[in-house]
Amino acid sequence: MLYILVFAPFLAALLMLAASGKDSRSASRLAVILSSLLFVSGLSLLVSGDYNTTPIQWFTIPGADVTVTFAFAVNGFSAWMVFLANIITLAALICARKSAGSNYRNYAVGLFTLLGALNGTFLAIDAVLFFFFFEALVFPAAILIGSYGGQERRAASLNFAIYTLVGSAPMAVALWYLITLAGTSYILPVAQAAQALPETTQAILFWCFALAFWVKTPLFPLHGWQAQTYAEAPAGLSAVLTGAMSKAGVYGFYFWVLAIFPAASFQNAKLLMGMGLLTALYGAFMAMRAKDIKKLLAFSSMSHLGLAIAGLFTLSIDVFPALLVLLVGHGLSASALFILSGSAERFAGHRLLDKMGGLANRNPVFAFFFGIASVLAIAIPGTAGFIGEFLVLVGLWGVCKVAAVVAGICIILTGVYMLRLIQKVLFGLPGEISEEQQKLRFPIADAVATAPLLLLLIVFGIHPQPISRTLDYTTSAQQQEEEIEAAISAAAVQPLSAEDSAKIAEVMAAFADSSAQVADVQLDSATNQMQTSEMQKNTEMKTENGEAQNDVR
Repeated sequence: MLYILVFAPFLAALLMLAASGKDSRSASRLAVILSSLLFVSGLSLLVSGDYNTTPIQWFTIPGADVTVTFAFAVNGFSAWMVFLANIITLAALICARKSAGSNYRNYAVGLFTLLGALNGTFLAIDAVLFFFFFEALVFPAAILIGSYGGQERRAASLNFAIYTLVGSAPMAVALWYLITLAGTSYILPVAQAAQALPETTQAILFWCFALAFWVKTPLFPLHGWQAQTYAEAPAGLSAVLTGAMSKAGVYGFYFWVLAIFPAASFQNAKLLMGMGLLTALYGAFMAMRAKDIKKLLAFSSMSHLGLAIAGLFTLSIDVFPALLVLLVGHGLSASALFILSGSAERFAGHRLLDKMGGLANRNPVFAFFFGIASVLAIAIPGTAGFIGEFLVLVGLWGVCKVAAVVAGICIILTGVYMLRLIQKVLFGLPGEISEEQQKLRFPIADAVATAPLLLLLIVFGIHPQPISRTLDYTTSAQQQEEEIEAAISAAAVQPLSAEDSAKIAEVMAAFADSSAQVADVQLDSATNQMQTSEMQKNTEMKTENGEAQNDVR
């Protein structure tokens, strides 16, 4: 199933190329059917539990003697990220017929390619394979922005590509160094190799990894690409970027940085928590000042993801389930709002808030959907956003009360700028519009695309346990504590206090299930290698004995 989820989107992209480029109606039907099948396949991960695939050799890195494999595994976090990627891509394809027009086929090809890279990013457990998919995200997204975006699409596409590719360059160097030391690219040996290094070296490698995820999330001050990219991208693509691709940065911090560099993560936790809160505060204030509807939503997304990073670096396994609920809730609400912002832009002919008013009178159905989506984004009680934000706030309070106060201010400001958004778009003074725009009606496709997202926000707000229980590691943490403490004590780092060691052990327990999966895969691989080696030795011994007998004769 994991291979299907990763490679089937690329196959779907090839099938779309075989569809008619002139008949957008038939192309859209085919794209929605294929995306629906992928979404249903992704749902299986939510009920299957954690498991991994048998690795398949891909290639050997020259000079490092390391074989890269197609190795995938699913855990609670990655299962929900795949869910987000698939449902938001389906929504983006449903609503794209108006924006993509006659070029719908090529637009769908780009989205399917992006979906395959997203699924690969969330499921890969081979470090090089993960990096391949992580970087592959850039190319279909940049091409779609440059081809289907707004007036400044080319500048936005170039800015996005440069920021993300340059930000990942140090990670490529650090990754090559670590896999050379480890002799393999699986996460567990790479983590062991990293933890055996001097503390200074660990710190350098830690920041090389962190920089790549910092840019992709993004966090202040390396966020320069985000607002322009989200604003210029077509609405459906903006929904995928904010709802799914931005989560790749948070997932990278969670699954790769914390697992490979536990000591360095703990030592830099307060700094990253502070930068997360600064990002949340900065994004909230910028959203309050924004005059462009999509830039307001972009800064709102930045604020929520900053809060997520702050919660992650509390390094508390009690906060991790709340963090996942927050990310799922944000993905659903932000993607719905971006899709609806595309409708608002078509009605008004522009994205300026001050001239985009009176839509409640002109399009009451649109006003209903937009009003509901905006209110749910405020994270009122009964929504997934409320559960996630409140529990992250409680977690921050237990670590640092000042941090909790700052996070609380950010949550309050969310209500301020979202209510301003509702007032400007639905009830503000209407700007000048043409007769054709006056006749436009809210597309049924946009309603079909956003209704399930909004419904799930309420369902997960009432019953968040399906999300939160997937990251409940508290029951197994005590059983695995001794193993993890032994692994940490073997690392060549400066001695930590008992409190620090307990904290690191608590964090590493969250990754024990995934590490065990990788260890099983490596054990099978090592056994096969040993058997092959023994066979070779036996053959050589037989050959030598034969030659010796010939010499005696």
